[in-house]
Amino acid sequence: MILRVLTVLFLAATIAAAANDVLSQGGMASLGQLWFSLSPETLNLSQAVIQRYVSPELWDPGIIWLLGQPATVVFGLIALVFFLAAWAFTRRR
Repeated sequence: MILRVLTVLFLAATIAAAANDVLSQGGMASLGQLWFSLSPETLNLSQAVIQRYVSPELWDPGIIWLLGQPATVVFGLIALVFFLAAWAFTRRR
């Protein structure tokens, strides 16, 4: 059940990011650009927390690379992963 909810949430994020891309007419916005435009404080906070408490190497180059990818693609792939996980879980039962 939770996998289906996550699938729908990330699918909605995919649609919202695609709508933002179409309406802005500036091409596809990266995940980092979108996050910064919505909440720059949380982006900076997540960077500080990950670098300080998890690993500085995880932030750069790993998460930096992810933040440079188009938001529509990232959200779509995450939605697809949750969809496939939900499908595999219900099929196993």
